[in-house]
Amino acid sequence: MWDNLLISLLIDLSVFLLCTSLLCRYGKLSAYHPATIYLVFHFLIFTLRLFAINNGAALFLSNSTYFLGTQNHEISRAAFWADMGFLAMTTAWLLEAQKNEDDFIQTEQSILIDGKVLNIILFVTIPLGIWGIFSQQYIPMLGKSEHDFGDWERSSYLSNTQNFVVLSMMALIFKNGFKKIYLAIVVIFLLILALQGYHRYRVIVPLIFLGSLYLYRNQQKWMPKRYWLIGIFCFLLFLPLKYIGKLVQEGATLEDFSDFFTEYQEVSGDGSNADLAFLDMYAVSMTLVDEAGSYYYGKTFFPILVSPIPRNFWTEKPSLMQWTLDISVPERDISKLGAVCSIYGEAYANFGYLGIMLIPFLFARFTARCYFKVLRSPPDSAFVFLYFLLISVLVQVYRDGLVSVFTFIVIYNIPCFLIWLFSVLKGKVFYEKNENYLLDEHSEFSSK
Repeated sequence: MWDNLLISLLIDLSVFLLCTSLLCRYGKLSAYHPATIYLVFHFLIFTLRLFAINNGAALFLSNSTYFLGTQNHEISRAAFWADMGFLAMTTAWLLEAQKNEDDFIQTEQSILIDGKVLNIILFVTIPLGIWGIFSQQYIPMLGKSEHDFGDWERSSYLSNTQNFVVLSMMALIFKNGFKKIYLAIVVIFLLILALQGYHRYRVIVPLIFLGSLYLYRNQQKWMPKRYWLIGIFCFLLFLPLKYIGKLVQEGATLEDFSDFFTEYQEVSGDGSNADLAFLDMYAVSMTLVDEAGSYYYGKTFFPILVSPIPRNFWTEKPSLMQWTLDISVPERDISKLGAVCSIYGEAYANFGYLGIMLIPFLFARFTARCYFKVLRSPPDSAFVFLYFLLISVLVQVYRDGLVSVFTFIVIYNIPCFLIWLFSVLKGKVFYEKNENYLLDEHSEFSSK
């Protein structure tokens, strides 16, 4: 059953077309609806990958002389269950769409982002962010700092400071609007982050947040067509971004860049580019879970409880992706290889085939419910702020699993998370004394 990759492609293509047509007609979609982001994700990660494999692309690690490569039957099984998960999520999104209107009509009372809380937190995070950039990163024409932080080099407490300026600007833009000075700072620091040669999400997450927020604030559902080409160009540049950054740091010439893009196109074409092999990695993870002989039943999320402890104080602290380390074997060390297993791989590790159907369904229903509540909420409310933080990291959630909700909102985006948290806490306390605190007229960006 699992050996015919052409049948797998036809099934996936049929499911994709069916779900897309249903969601476009009945799902009340927009550019910042969670289903829209998943449609793009599924097409690029599953549908196009199956098409490439059927046209001769090499499977993940199939050319390795040491590691065991992905097998056809693993690809077919993984693709089929990804399609089942897709159908489950589509059902959830459609159910919520039928229960809600998609008009920008404010009917919800909501706690607002507090200006004083924001200013106090940014008073700390912006200077820390500037220090993080200049003490740890490569700066064009200045080079890279040679500071030695010892064991703290591996700590996210240190490395995350590099993102603080951009994340702080995201909060300021949410509260005060798209002012030119904020946007200029974002562009400058995003360019610096883009040239580091790693962690592409540091660029894409702010862009998704700001692009989605801009459409929402202008009560637009979709990006104007004149910007589509810019979006496509940014996406094509995003894939090889970490390699481009390394070339810039090495002082590469135009000929070097030309050779790189030629080689990158070749490895993408023959399937040996790991950036395009997420389906293969997820397929391998399912096999490794089977070989381990048991499911986790939610234990994959337990490392979240101890994640605030710096690894310097606990060298054996479990990784947030500890389960991939547990199931890895020498010939398929997916943890060491940095493989990503998708929301489906994580769900399968926890509850098997039932998990692939149930967990994405529940997550899709939750995100859709949040989406429609956002349309009814004051535009500068704390709830709307948290929603757009979630939307900006959904690609990571679909790619890595639900643990990424914590990783990318609480750890990576700690400035914005603290602004949200303390605004909500202050709002709840203030509401007990003054019920008018939640009224919509306090929203600076009230509906037009």
